[in-house]
Amino acid sequence: MAESRTHDCDIHLVPLDEARGCTYCLRFLANAPDAKELTLLQRLDELEQWLSARRSVPEEALYRRIEELAGRGISIHELDDPDLFLRRAQRPQRQMDYWDW
Repeated sequence: MAESRTHDCDIHLVPLDEARGCTYCLRFLANAPDAKELTLLQRLDELEQWLSARRSVPEEALYRRIEELAGRGISIHELDDPDLFLRRAQRPQRQMDYWDW
């Protein structure tokens, strides 16, 4: 009989099934505060938490939240270096204009 792999959620410290994810993380993402209403420090703290923890939610939900917190679309390869990504997330957001073409 195949055994389901489990480990603990790094954020909530509860056992979770890798196939289903952490119910607490999923519940948070379903009702997450608007990233635009968070302070820079709050956004960076949450970003660091998602980037440093073992993945506990489906990729699409995780990437969507990271994009909300960063205030822009991301490329998956940017997450290869979480420290650099966090430094870039601290910069003020540029408004795209005609000259960015």
